[in-house]
Amino acid sequence: MTKTIGDAKKLPDSPGVYIMKDKDDNVIYVGKAASLRDRVSQYFREQDSPKTRMLVRNLEDFEYIATENEVEALVLESNLIKEHRPRYNVRLRDDKAYPFIKITNEDFPRICIARRRAPDGAQYFGPYPSSKAVRELIRMASSFGIRRCKKNIPCPPCLNLYIKQCAAPCIGEVTREEYLDIINNVANFLKGKRTQLIHDLKKEMERLSEAQDYEAAARIRDQVNALLELSEKQRVSAPGVKEQDIIAFAVSGTTGSLQLFHISEGKLRGRDTFSLNTAGSDETEVLSSFIKQYYQDAAPPEEIIISVELDDGSILRWLSEKGSKLKTPKSSVEKGLMNLAQENARMHLNQKMLAEVKGKNEALPGLQKALDLPALPSTIEAFDISNIGGTDATGSLVAFENGEPDKKNYRRFRIKTIEGADDFAMMGEVVSRAYARRKEEGKRMPDLVLIDGGKGQLNAAIAALSALGLELPTAALAKEFEYIFLPGRDAPVILPKDSPELLLLQRIRDEAHRFAVGYHRKLRGRRIVKSELDEIKGIGEKKKMALLRYFGSVEELRKAPVFEIGKVPGIRKKDVLAVWEFFHEKL
Repeated sequence: MTKTIGDAKKLPDSPGVYIMKDKDDNVIYVGKAASLRDRVSQYFREQDSPKTRMLVRNLEDFEYIATENEVEALVLESNLIKEHRPRYNVRLRDDKAYPFIKITNEDFPRICIARRRAPDGAQYFGPYPSSKAVRELIRMASSFGIRRCKKNIPCPPCLNLYIKQCAAPCIGEVTREEYLDIINNVANFLKGKRTQLIHDLKKEMERLSEAQDYEAAARIRDQVNALLELSEKQRVSAPGVKEQDIIAFAVSGTTGSLQLFHISEGKLRGRDTFSLNTAGSDETEVLSSFIKQYYQDAAPPEEIIISVELDDGSILRWLSEKGSKLKTPKSSVEKGLMNLAQENARMHLNQKMLAEVKGKNEALPGLQKALDLPALPSTIEAFDISNIGGTDATGSLVAFENGEPDKKNYRRFRIKTIEGADDFAMMGEVVSRAYARRKEEGKRMPDLVLIDGGKGQLNAAIAALSALGLELPTAALAKEFEYIFLPGRDAPVILPKDSPELLLLQRIRDEAHRFAVGYHRKLRGRRIVKSELDEIKGIGEKKKMALLRYFGSVEELRKAPVFEIGKVPGIRKKDVLAVWEFFHEKL
């Protein structure tokens, strides 16, 4: 690494984007910051995240681009991620391949498929998860009469006129004003605003009938019938008329599956499924990265419902400028839809994992041979430790039977005897506690004990087992190179990266990590975070968190004008004045 913390401290104390590169000058990470100096300096301090440790290990140089504010930094970050596709950023796989529906900017606009937005004055809808879905929507939209051909008007008619898939502006069957009305209807159809559209079209049909313009009335009647048929196919899923997106995802290791439910006028009008490369990120980073990448191209709805709250104030302000906001599910219907989306994400991820690990049971004989085990490892138990600086340290045990999770035998531990960040000693404590009682009760021991870590964690586990008088087959799987360490061997076992045996061990190790981190977050969340805002009369815990989520920090809130404070959800007028006066009386 050619850069040091001294270089980082020379960066400006301003918003911007930092670009990290490896020794070959490849961009490996792009991030945004409220303060470039503070954020980049953090990478040169001790890191708890395995992903960040690997990033720093490969870091050779960094650059930066200063911006006027955090929202500009957010947009720039998303653009650079799409351009460079850095190794350590969360990214949508093949996101450039997701198609849009385009209504061109011509005298008589046409409808077609597009691979990306262009600054050409056209209307874009999407992106959609597949070309098949786009072609079906274009076919439906064509029933309104919008043309699909590329011919210059006027020109002879094509087959679409005779199969009622075009209003035929090419031969003057409709005026330009009438045709643009069709375009407006198609746009509303693609936005999901069908109820109001049907109402308006029925009124126009009645007006034309009264005026004895029966041919025009018949065209609108056909449009209404097409809309009614489409609406009957929708499932009522939520009350109200708001447009909402519901985002849920499931992750295993660096592989993720995300479900996006689209709700409009109280109806579930679509579902998109995305594959994610998470680069080892936690759930809040996965969510924020997806939101930035997806809604940079797609117009966000009024509300985006997510499973956990995000603390990134720049995202909240960016979405607010687009007329949208983030929220967690409140009503029973929203919670039910979130559960449904999460279940779909888990099912999709399981299908992906099954496809990647072809027949997990078939991996067990290969694992027995590769690790020289005395018996087929039908029962595998894995351990992991989660702590930040030794605070709220936790451990986990997950059990797998014949390659499948055995959740009734999952266990979690709160570290009791170790102070400070001593992962080795913590691993010894957890392994000792897990098997001491089981030995006393004479219960079955696992065929393989898997430790998340390297030689240090492995030796600690072996020492704990020896102290109990146990000799269990034990191995450690290190995240850095996915090497497998065995007791008494200097050289690691190196399995092919795509082998079923390694994929199975990775899945078990990642599940132990997920279970440990979840418990750690739960304990950490119980501790109340003290803030300067606690001194403001009328600002309780919920309002304090709402302010911090929106602005990102007390310092940003201190600089905010009154009208900006008033935009925070849940903050009343008297609260706005109390907050503003609190900070400005101190100046």
